[in-house]
Amino acid sequence: MISFLNLKNIFNVLLLVWLISIPFKNAIYQGSTIFLIIFFLVYVIKNRDYENLKILFYKYKDLFIAFSLIILSMTISNILNDVSKTEAWHLEFSYIYRYAFIFIILIYFYSKDFFSRQMLIIFIFISLGIQGLDGVFQSITGYDIFKHNIGNLTLGLSGATFNRNIFGFFMGIGLILSFFLIKKDEILSKTNLIFISFIIIFIFSTLFSYSRATWVSVFASFIFYFIVNYKKINIKHIIGISIISIVLMVIFLNIDLLQNRFEQLLNGQTSHRDKIWISTIDLIKQKLFFGWGVDTWKIIGLKPFAGIHNITLEILFYMGFFGLFSFLIFLGLIIKEIFNIKNYELLVFVVYMLIIGQFDHSIINGKTYLATMTILMFFVFMNRIDKKGKNK
Repeated sequence: MISFLNLKNIFNVLLLVWLISIPFKNAIYQGSTIFLIIFFLVYVIKNRDYENLKILFYKYKDLFIAFSLIILSMTISNILNDVSKTEAWHLEFSYIYRYAFIFIILIYFYSKDFFSRQMLIIFIFISLGIQGLDGVFQSITGYDIFKHNIGNLTLGLSGATFNRNIFGFFMGIGLILSFFLIKKDEILSKTNLIFISFIIIFIFSTLFSYSRATWVSVFASFIFYFIVNYKKINIKHIIGISIISIVLMVIFLNIDLLQNRFEQLLNGQTSHRDKIWISTIDLIKQKLFFGWGVDTWKIIGLKPFAGIHNITLEILFYMGFFGLFSFLIFLGLIIKEIFNIKNYELLVFVVYMLIIGQFDHSIINGKTYLATMTILMFFVFMNRIDKKGKNK
């Protein structure tokens, strides 16, 4: 008979594999998602742990109601539109099993002490670290370790993600996370030196992904952090920020490609996004309330362009104002919870996700973006679990 300890180990291996595979967005990601769900279902059924599951649903009923509203908005939009030539219903179902189910699994096994907050952060850091090191390797050899994706300091780094914007997205998260993990009162400790080393790797990979959306999002996130925490800023912070700013300035002044990308950013060059957004707004006006149905952009929108590259317009296009209203309720619960637990570092990640979502990624079919949001949701709402057994 498998011992309780071994069940923990099995779950944590599955969790680690899932986290590492998210940036790859491959068959391992799909498989690990399914295995996590199977593990969860078998565990609950075998142990007949239905009562604890009911308690968790009660604790998170506001969240599940808000999520159900999003699913309802998808369903109404799909019914009202011809979505037979799209993956609309599959994407809606994926929302349930890839993200809602995974959130439930994380909350459930956290309540069972299968893993800790610290362990999950370590697993996330391992996943991001692998991508960061792969990006450095790609910059030296011209291809990444895992998939042999072509990339260099001229073309831009993509790591094992196939796309420099997705790679930049994860490197930006790694940079912010590393900054938060540094213990400010133990600057020269061994742990801090590891995090500082990875900060350098993540800065390097973020810069040479040439992802302008990531640049803007990281910059805005740190500005937001320092505004919120202005009372805690001391001379050490100022010196550190000054050194990093000077180093970045020197790098930009000596590398033409970085200068060119930065000039494009300042000049408002959007890589055809302005054309996409104008066309999207025109289409949104035609179906204001319930949109055109999930995953209909490639049929109704601009066919040469794969996506809308703006999560707000994407929601309005697919599900109309009812869909946007549903997502805003969900976002409101997240922000309310963060203020309740007073963990404003999580708000920095929310800001990062919202800003980068205005230029890249998809909140409907973006596996990497949505999986990351699911993890962020766990950190926001995990505090409702009282480890002492008392309801909060």
